[in-house]
Amino acid sequence: MKVGILLTGLALLLLAGCASSRRRESVPIDARPTPPPPDTTSAQAGTPHYGSPDTWTDSTKETVESRVVADTTAARKALDRCAGKKLLAEQESTAESTEQLLASTRRALAAGDLSRAESLARQAKQLASSIGCR
Repeated sequence: MKVGILLTGLALLLLAGCASSRRRESVPIDARPTPPPPDTTSAQAGTPHYGSPDTWTDSTKETVESRVVADTTAARKALDRCAGKKLLAEQESTAESTEQLLASTRRALAAGDLSRAESLARQAKQLASSIGCR
């Protein structure tokens, strides 16, 4: 009987010791170490980096051109879905900005700047998808 009580008391002491975990001293936010900045030299996630346009192969140029075509087509389709509909002021502004990006894409293509055209087309597609016309 005494052994059972002794074991129960010992178990309670051990459990109580575990339950009262050590509290960490709180450190003011200003005293905490600053994490290193993200690596800005790497390409954005999900965006292929083809290197300098001067070193692009014909295959790479075709890939970039097809991406520009796909993105501008998607942006144009999104704008066409809004044609003739009553838009909110924010939607009208977004549609106008998308039109400007598409015009800039055409100018970049005419100038032979595929890298810039790809970037502008991607922006136009993303912006047009936010208009929300169905």
